[in-house]
Amino acid sequence: MKIDSVILAEDRNSDNFYPFSIMHCVWEIRVGAFMLFEKAENYFPDSKISFSGRKEHLDSFKKRYNKWHQSELKGSVLLVRASVIPDINLREVGINCHGELPIKLMLANECVGIICDSISLDFKENKLFEDYLEDFAESTIIHSEVLLTTLNYLWDTLDIVGNQIELDKAYFPLYRPFIKSHYEGVYGLEKEEIYIGENVKIAPGVIIDATEGAVIISDNVMIMPNSVIIGPCFIGANSVIKIGAKIYENCAIGNNCKIGGELENSIIQSYSNKQHEGFIGHSFLGEWVNLGADTNNSDLKNTYENITVNLNGKTIKTERMFLGLLCGDHTKSGINTMFTTGTIAGICGLLVREWFLPNFIPSFSWGGGQKSPIYHLEKAIKTVNTVMARRGKELLDEERVLLEMEYHRVKEQ
Repeated sequence: MKIDSVILAEDRNSDNFYPFSIMHCVWEIRVGAFMLFEKAENYFPDSKISFSGRKEHLDSFKKRYNKWHQSELKGSVLLVRASVIPDINLREVGINCHGELPIKLMLANECVGIICDSISLDFKENKLFEDYLEDFAESTIIHSEVLLTTLNYLWDTLDIVGNQIELDKAYFPLYRPFIKSHYEGVYGLEKEEIYIGENVKIAPGVIIDATEGAVIISDNVMIMPNSVIIGPCFIGANSVIKIGAKIYENCAIGNNCKIGGELENSIIQSYSNKQHEGFIGHSFLGEWVNLGADTNNSDLKNTYENITVNLNGKTIKTERMFLGLLCGDHTKSGINTMFTTGTIAGICGLLVREWFLPNFIPSFSWGGGQKSPIYHLEKAIKTVNTVMARRGKELLDEERVLLEMEYHRVKEQ
């Protein structure tokens, strides 16, 4: 069956992806070289991709990525939870489905998608996935078990980022293998697994090791001397790897980032800086984050016990031994900042408190301590505008709405 339209739909568990979900739709999460919606575009190149979710977040997404689309759908439709990883298995589900519709896609006794005819689908941009399920409650639905990967929490991305980079390398066919490039004084291991974009500058003394997985270096990246990069690793366009950086396996770095010091098994969205010495591991950083010199996070408890996190007032047992920092957009740490194991920090924080910060830091924290005051909204937005202007960007009205929503939510607590 040919899938004419794909709809990525957020569900009622978007807060599970806090703090990223404060400013972003779930399908914007970077997993590997691409964000989830980009993966959908890769695997369904001939299908129309549409989006359905929280109104204010969707408005911001459409404006930032110019994703305007008509609400009218035609033909067969694949409706899927935004937290499902688009991959070849999802594509094959559509190709291999024949006969009577609708078909409910089941994963571990939970519905993660529906294949239906557009005529039977009441598509509205601000409906959540559960609302679509209710629309089909009275329908005769065929169930199909599927082999898919889905995210339940933000930290789930850290388990699959390396594997996703390996899958994503197929979508860089025009990149030159390192073996065909000439960089004086640069040493590459498994050169055929090192992929280089246009106008990439790599200084002498750099070591790139793709023995355990691909290294993808996007256009206009600069890698300064004596850096070591171990794959699987993705480095987004216009990013800078600073002198002596140590980037270990399973790292995905978005566009326009500056990275230095030590980085391991972490995902960084775009426009964020961790350019000084210090260790960040098993962490997820949003956009416009800036970590001061010698900022470090713990990602392993001294007792080697599994990590429990405080997620917006909920205590969650992660069943993980390794977890570092989950940091929201526009948050900044001062020099020598120390994040304890499994820390969650909201947006627009100025984190300068001495010794270890608490493991949950609310948005707009002025200091980062449990009794720190709230960063005044207008002052925070002024700083946001200043920072974004340095990169030739500006805060959109739709983004400001999301900032204000989070500010008032925090202030009322």
